[in-house]
This record gives sequence, C-alpha cells and structure tokens, in this order.
Amino acid sequence: MAGIRFVITLLIGSSGLIFAFWLWRRVERTSHFPSKRALLLATSGLVLSVVGTLLERATLKFTGLGLGSDGRGTLGSALVMVLFFAPLEEGLKVACVWPAYVRRRLLTGQLGATYAVLAAGGFAFAETLSWFLLWDQSSWLDVLRAGIALPAHFFFAGLWGYMLGGGRRDRWFGPIWLVSVLLHGIYDHIIFGRGPGLLVVVVPMLVLMAFGVRSVLGEPSSHSGRRSVYSLFDAPSLGTVREVMDRKGRPLLVHWILFGALVTLGVMLSFLAAAVYAGHRLGIDFALADEAGIEGAVPIALLGGALLLAFPFSAYLVARASGSVSVLEPAWATGAAILVVLALFSVTEPTALLVALGIAPVGFALACAGAWFGLERS
Repeated sequence: MAGIRFVITLLIGSSGLIFAFWLWRRVERTSHFPSKRALLLATSGLVLSVVGTLLERATLKFTGLGLGSDGRGTLGSALVMVLFFAPLEEGLKVACVWPAYVRRRLLTGQLGATYAVLAAGGFAFAETLSWFLLWDQSSWLDVLRAGIALPAHFFFAGLWGYMLGGGRRDRWFGPIWLVSVLLHGIYDHIIFGRGPGLLVVVVPMLVLMAFGVRSVLGEPSSHSGRRSVYSLFDAPSLGTVREVMDRKGRPLLVHWILFGALVTLGVMLSFLAAAVYAGHRLGIDFALADEAGIEGAVPIALLGGALLLAFPFSAYLVARASGSVSVLEPAWATGAAILVVLALFSVTEPTALLVALGIAPVGFALACAGAWFGLERS
C-alpha cells in the first residue's frame, strides 16, 4: 500500500508541473518565452524547494515543535508555519523570478504570473515528494493533505507574480507578497497543522482561488484589444471588480457602513441558529464538532456554511436598503463585522483566530458578490 500511495503522491506532484508547463505553452504562443527559460525556472524552484524543506525540518527539530496534524496543534507550531515556513517558501520562489524582473522580461501581468507559476511548479513537485519521503507522512490522509496543498502554491505565487509584470503595479508587490505569505501560511496551517475534521474549511478557500485565477486570467491582453488566451471561463475581470468598487464620485456613506455591520452580525447569529436547528432536525450530533476526527467535518461544514452564507445575504440587504451605486458600503460593513469576530477569537482562542483569518477573504468576496446582485436590482 505504501508503494501505491507513493505513486499517487508522485502523480499529484507531477500534475502541478504539467499545469505550469501547460500555462507556459499557452503564453508562449503570443510572447517570447523560450523553453530553456521555462525549464530553468521550474528546475530552480525544485532545487530551492529541497533547500527550504531541509531548513524547515531543522527548525522543527531545533524548536522541538511538531506540525500538530493530529488536531492538537499549538500556537507555537502555528506561528512557525505562518512566520517562518510561509515567508521562506514564498521568498525562495521570488528568488527564482527576480532575475527576470530585473531584466524587465515580465512585460505583462499574465507573463509575470506565468514565470511565478513555473517556479512554483518545480517547488511544489519537490515539496509534495518530500512530504512523503522526508516527513514520514505516508497515510492516505497525508496524501490527501499533499494534494490539497498543491493549488495554493500556484495561486499565491501567481498573485505576487502578476504584480511584477508590466505597468506600475509592481509598486504593490510588497503588500501583495505579505498578504500572500500570511494567507498561504494560514492555509498550510489548516492543512498540515490541524486535525482532519477541519480540512473541510479549505473548500471555500479553494473555490475563491479558482475564481481569483479566472478573474486574473480573464484580463484583456495589453497587446491586443481582445481577451487573452488566459480567458478560460466567462468570469468578471479585474477591471469589472474595480468598477463596482468605485465610489462614482460621491462621498462614502459611513452611517450605512455602521448599520450594515450590525446587520451583518445579526444575520450571522440568525444563520448559525438556523444551522443548529436544522442540524438537530437532521440528527447531526454537534458534540462531534471536533477537528481531531474526520467525523467532525459534517457539523463543522454545516456551521461554517451557514456563516459564509450570511455574508452575501446581509450585503444584499444593505445594498438594497442603502440604494448604493457601488459595493463599497456593504463591503466595508462586512469588513467591520469580520474585524469584530476576529477580535473575539483573539481573546478566546488564538489558534482559531488563524483559521478565521483564512476564511475572512472568502466571506468578504461573498459579501461583494451579494452586494453586486443588490445593486443590479436597485
């Protein structure tokens, strides 16, 4: 069985490389991107991934910390994941791409993202295999963890890589890189540092990554008036997102932000109460809502799903009631409500705060979507 698990792990890592080179092949049709350069990026990512893995293992051995994947992860192991592992990994990927940025080869955002994804492909391939070979993690659950961790490498690398490409967006590289590091660290902490019952939490995060990629790849090409080869699906582009976030030349309605935050908190409590009621009617035992066991995934999914659904519903109500012409007020209201929840978590359970931080962008995006529908019908 160990041999079968290794083969599947190898296939998971290889799928990342295949995706990276498929992306390179698409952009190579319209941009000068030699195959030798693509191979060099992937190879450098692979080599630096081995270096990073050895440093991570040495750090855990020196500190005496564990990943805590049995559901008993400590605050110390979480901080090591967020403050050391994630910056190290994203920093090593940047090291692969930076020479091309200095030589001004990243002419567009899509090209910058492709460079970063190629480096991430080699990095993820080596890290996936090291998870099996070096970390002594060879159960089927560990294989699942390795597979779920793979997309985050490409998403977060593509995010800061996009900022390095063309125009003046590179001035945002620093903040975007820091956000990518924080969210990637939290994402990996949930996967590798928490119990199997909490793996269900990453599902909405994966969905948000997919929509984010669709939005970025749906941007019009800077060299033509048509949508680029990256437009794989009919998704709102970044230009559309900027448009609905515009104030339209009017002042921000602060009173609706404050009122909307109260509405959001009220809807969240109502939806959680409805989820508990529905769970009892369906015979779901909420006492099993423990991340240490896989059986805890069902009640956690029910409560988490109810909480996430509250965001678009409340934002829709605020948008309709305020008569706003943009999603700014509902978005800020949702952000204020999320900050209140995060403040409560920081007092009661610091490690739960990290999980809440990871889910916060999903709730914010859902709120913007709900508000957008409210604007359409106003």
